[in-house]
Amino acid sequence: MTVPSSAQPDSDSDSERLIAQLRRRCEALERRRAQYEDELARKDAEWETSLRRLLTGLLDVDDALAESLRWSARRHSTVPHHDAAPLVSLTEQVSAAHRLLRRQLLTADVRPMDLVHQRAEPGIARVVGARPTSRHPADLVLEERVPGFYLGQQVLRTAEVVVAVPGSDRDIGPDPEPSQEPVREPEQPGRSTTARRQPRRLPRHKRRTRRRS
Repeated sequence: MTVPSSAQPDSDSDSERLIAQLRRRCEALERRRAQYEDELARKDAEWETSLRRLLTGLLDVDDALAESLRWSARRHSTVPHHDAAPLVSLTEQVSAAHRLLRRQLLTADVRPMDLVHQRAEPGIARVVGARPTSRHPADLVLEERVPGFYLGQQVLRTAEVVVAVPGSDRDIGPDPEPSQEPVREPEQPGRSTTARRQPRRLPRHKRRTRRRS
């Protein structure tokens, strides 16, 4: 049985219509896929921003704990021995909290840079001070004013450092410590710093006269 020639154009038009429908569906799926990928990228960016904000806040806590430990170390030298027990207990608690925070940061792949005695690199360190010295090469980090941290392979916080510059060690000394004057006991009222004067003894004849009277 032969197909009438008049049915051939209808078959061609149906095929073109199906192809056009498939093309439209593919274009719609492609748009949805692109929108889905854009949404995932936006959520990933928001998540990374929130994570960095959280970790940066924890680094502020780390700075506060480290400063408290430095303060207690300076304070310990001025507190009498019999009054040092509360300060020692407080220092131990702050130190334990600091170690716990560092361990938790390490589990999140946050690591301190520890740039002391390393060369300062612009990408990870910002120079905030210089110290003339002849014992170290130039641009060597001598002190971290603000410690830097890595998040994985990325820089989470840039360090603020003091570097060595060519010069004599006598040009500048270490940062001066606050002067610690010895604690003096308050003087008692009426207390004289000079030796006590002995009472003047009377002659014997005057002592006899005073006894008779």
